[in-house]
Order: sequence, then structure tokens, then C-alpha cells
Amino acid sequence: MIFQFPIPHDDELLVSILARFIARQGLREDKAALSLLFGSRNIVLSPLLQGHLSDLYRSVGRLWPITPNEILEKHSTLPLFKSFVEPDRYAAICSDLAFDSKSHSMLKAGINASSLVFPACYRYCPICFSEDINQFAYSYWRRQFQLPGVCVCLQHHCMLMDSHFDLKPSRRHRFIEASSLSDMSIPSAAEVCEKLILVDMARNIDQLLHQSFPYISPDQWTVFYDARLREVGLKSARGVEHHQVENQLIQYWEKNFLAECGLDLVGGVTWLQTFFRKHRKHFSYLHHLLCLQALFPNWKLNDVFSVASSIRGQSTKRVYSSSQADLRAPEYRAVWHDLKKENASLKDIRATREGARVYSWLYRFDNVWLKENLPAPIKNNLGRVVDWKKRDLEVVRALLKIRSNSFDELSLPRMSQQWFITQTKLRWGVDKHLSKLPLCRRFFIKYTESVEEFQVPRVLAIIVNAINFNEPIPKIYEIERLAGLSKKRIRNAARRIIREDFSMVSSPKLSAKKYRAY
Repeated sequence: MIFQFPIPHDDELLVSILARFIARQGLREDKAALSLLFGSRNIVLSPLLQGHLSDLYRSVGRLWPITPNEILEKHSTLPLFKSFVEPDRYAAICSDLAFDSKSHSMLKAGINASSLVFPACYRYCPICFSEDINQFAYSYWRRQFQLPGVCVCLQHHCMLMDSHFDLKPSRRHRFIEASSLSDMSIPSAAEVCEKLILVDMARNIDQLLHQSFPYISPDQWTVFYDARLREVGLKSARGVEHHQVENQLIQYWEKNFLAECGLDLVGGVTWLQTFFRKHRKHFSYLHHLLCLQALFPNWKLNDVFSVASSIRGQSTKRVYSSSQADLRAPEYRAVWHDLKKENASLKDIRATREGARVYSWLYRFDNVWLKENLPAPIKNNLGRVVDWKKRDLEVVRALLKIRSNSFDELSLPRMSQQWFITQTKLRWGVDKHLSKLPLCRRFFIKYTESVEEFQVPRVLAIIVNAINFNEPIPKIYEIERLAGLSKKRIRNAARRIIREDFSMVSSPKLSAKKYRAY
């Protein structure tokens, strides 16, 4: 049972609060801490959107009077996406993070599919860190510092610095406390931000985090930006002046900053050209802020959302009428039937001059009948049919190569099925198609390590190394510590080995690597 819990700071990331709690408790094993907080050792920590909040609330709710939704609003980055995601989807994300055992919130929020580049490491303000240490004797991670587009501390107007701690560490269960920055060489003087546009960007992002703005649909954004472009002379009857818009944006932000955010303007049709066409999808907060600041600097966020939310959705379906439609419909229907006999698909029909003319007339004046009499769609499986036998051979060869290269490495994690799959770096889900991959299935049966098979070689390697260097056999507790084992995790096979009496063992030169063969 938990008897104390730290008081959260404003805008402190949830993982930072939990890391401070773990440091106070003196817990060194991350999975034991996860079990204490969430009731499970298999929780994956996420600095941006931490899930399993209902489990956490059951553990600390009596000490921290806050609901899961309030945690998301005050100690995660989720509020930043609220105005750019449908209300139903936003509610589903909140529900996933609070109650679901497997959350797809990063996917639903559009983070995974976005081109935005999040910082590789935790970022901090050196002045804030120094003030925290002097005032609290510890520091904490601020959520706004970890967002794309934020390069400046709003309080001190100095540039943020990168720490040595990965935002997404390879050890996914690791708690990282901001006070660990004390081990780094932090400069005594901070770099002052000389670009006011970066301060304005940080201020706008901070406003999105703390102020509740209404949801704006893609159609409303389309109408809003169309009017703004016409006001500044960047759109006329000929369309948007894309080249001029791009030059103005680059001149304002510079290419390096756009590239750091993952929004550089390279390739054929760039995101900027798509942004100022009809919005058929949602764009992120950073897309909007980059364009608003560079092209419409006089518009404030409150005014933008006020005007955009007042725009009414317009019907895009145009209604056609003709006094001769009923009289001429039989004629066009007959021609359409003839075209269907001569062509295999709708694409082939519309490729001909006569077909395009007839289709256009029926689409406008006899649409209901046309939909019922379209050619059957052609099923094109080209590129979708997988040669599973060939794929099975390719994957199993890769797996065998991985095992050959890793066979003697006792410092590696347990070679489980998931470990092997991760090393292949295949993203299509090998484990979900094992029924079609018989060779891979046999490989996993033969070569994956059980917990006992993983622990025994590590214990034996420690003993053999001691013999080879003419050193005394380590004590039981020393072997457990060197092998990374504990009384709870050690299995019977390894326990029997380290409990044996090695006092009579001679000291021949043995190879520690041979004990990988089992």
C-alpha cells in the first residue's frame, strides 16, 4: 500500500511525478515500481500519453484527489490536439488512456501518422532547473518543453537544452527523474533567445495547452483560410499563389527550423500546397501555427477560433435540374447499356469521348439510376497476393542469421519470440501470420529461450570466469547480483546451481561461451 505521494507541479508530466515518487520510495527495480503503482509489471511508460490511468487512480487516488480525465488535461500533451480532433475521437482517446489494457491513443490522435518530429531526448531550461534545485532540492519535467515547435522557455526567454535521457528509451519500463540532470555538465549561463517569433510560437502552443478552444472541422478551416488568403492578396480567380506563399513561409521561419519540426518543404506536392487547398483531413496544431504566424501575423488565436467556429458547413453536393431530363433519360440509358457491353470498367467508359458525355449527363440528371447500373468493380489483387512460402524462407534466414550473431552474447536480453521478431525490424507483424509461416514457427519452437534457459548460462558464465581468473567462487548473493537475478525471479534450475558447493571444483581453463549451448 502507498502511504505518501508527491505533490504535482503545474504542467509536470505524469511520468515525472511517478519518477519522483519512485525516488522518494528508494525503489531501484522499475518493474517492482510499476507493480506498486499500476498493479502490473508489464506497463510501458509514455511521456506524451500515459495509459492505465484507472489502475493508477486505484493505487494513489486517496492521496492524490484527481480524476483520470483531469490527469490528461493537466499532466499530458493530449489537450494540444483537442481542437484538431473530432469530439467523439477525443473522447475515445481519453477512454482508452483511462480504461483500456492496450491503448491506441497515439494512433487515434494522429501522432504516429504525423510528420512532426518530437524531441529525441528530454529538454529542459537550465535556469528553471537551477531554480528548482534551490527551491525544492529536486527538479521535474515540463510537458511543454517536450513538444515540437517549442524551443524557448517562456518564463526566462532562453533556449531549451537537450538532456542525455531519451524521450523513448530502449528500456521501456524505466523511470527517469529530472533531478538526474545534476550528473550532467549544465552551463551556468543560458543562451538568450533573440528571435521573438520563437517566443510567440511557444506562447501560442502554451495557450493551446491551457485554454479550451472549440473543435474546428476541415470544411470550416477550408473556408477560413480561403478568406484570409484573399484578404492578403495570396489568392485570386486563378487560384492560390503557392510559390509566393512558400517563399513567405521560408523567409519567416527559415528552412532549418522547418526541418527540425519535420515540416520541411521538399519533394513534389508539399504539405503547404495541400494545406491551402480543400482540407480533406485534419492538420496538426503546428501546421496551423506556422501558417498563421507567417502569413497572417495580425490574427490572434482567440480570434482565429472564434471566426472559424462561426463558419457554417456548406453542402458540396450541387443539384442539377432540366425540363427535358425525363424525356431524354431513356435515350441516355440505352446508350449507357451499349457502353457497358463494349467496355469492361467504368474507367474504360469514361476514357472515351462518348462515354464521358453520357456519364456526365446521367450523373447530373439521373444519378439514382446511374448508381444502380454502374459496371461491376474490377477486383485488382495485384500487389496484395503474398507469396507466403517465399516470405517464410526470407524471414527464417534472417532469424537464423540473428541467432548466429547473438549466440555467444550473454549480455543480451532473453531471446524470446518477440525479441527475435524485434531484431528483424519487420513491421507487418510476423507473430500474427505464424500460421502461414511454418519454418518460422519451427524456428521459434526450437530456438527461443525459456526463463530457465536464459538464467542458467548467465550463472554458469560467472562461475567459469571466476575459475579462469583463479578467483574464489562468488557468494550466492554476489552471483545473483552479477546475473541480474532476484529471489522472486530466479527459477529452480539456476537456484540449484548457485546453491551447490563449489569448494572442491578444480580450476581448469573453461570457456564461458560454451554454456550458451543447451
